[in-house]
Amino acid sequence: MKLPRILLLLASSVILLNLVSATYISGGIYLYANGEATFDVSSDFPINIQGLTFENNKITGTTSQLISLQEGIWTFELNLEEYDDIFLDIYLPKNLDSINSIQGSDSIIDFENKVITIIDSGKLDFKVSYTLKETHDYSFIFWIILIIFIILIFFIYKKIKSRKERFDYILPIVSDKEQQIIDILMKKPMRQKELRKALGIPKASFSRYMVNLEKKKLIVREGEGKNKIIKLK
Repeated sequence: MKLPRILLLLASSVILLNLVSATYISGGIYLYANGEATFDVSSDFPINIQGLTFENNKITGTTSQLISLQEGIWTFELNLEEYDDIFLDIYLPKNLDSINSIQGSDSIIDFENKVITIIDSGKLDFKVSYTLKETHDYSFIFWIILIIFIILIFFIYKKIKSRKERFDYILPIVSDKEQQIIDILMKKPMRQKELRKALGIPKASFSRYMVNLEKKKLIVREGEGKNKIIKLK
């Protein structure tokens, strides 16, 4: 008496499985050089793969379960349910070098855009092997430039600090007018004529101040005649 019940349960299970079986899968799968695959796929049936989620007939997420590397050859493999309609775009990594082999479900290749499109029905069983171009990490150059920049900033700071300390030490032995000249030159070097005009003092007095500051090794004069440039030493 129990046997018919068991057969009835088995038949019911088969019917239920048919009702929940997948009918379609479509969308894009993006492969990356780090061995991960990102899904943006529509289907009426979930995929039991770590990292993927199924909600509102959408399969999304990133997984590292489908790509393997052996002796420099990468392999992406899909072994899923049977579908009435399969339409998937497999986007290969941007640094793709060559495709070694393609097996399983019917597909076409767009070499220019590095895309394999699977168009088929039945069991989704697809496998592609490929190699990637070597990529070089140039991030160390950034750190070298950053270190050089920090060293330059340090030396500039030390130079400014040393100059300031030197002037702080010497300023008590300079006159008010000489200190005014130093304050002006701290901003920028100036032509001799422009500096005297900014100070508004006679030529004889100006020459005396210049000689005194040169003796104290606080300024230097470069150039000839009226075009002499005065700057702090």
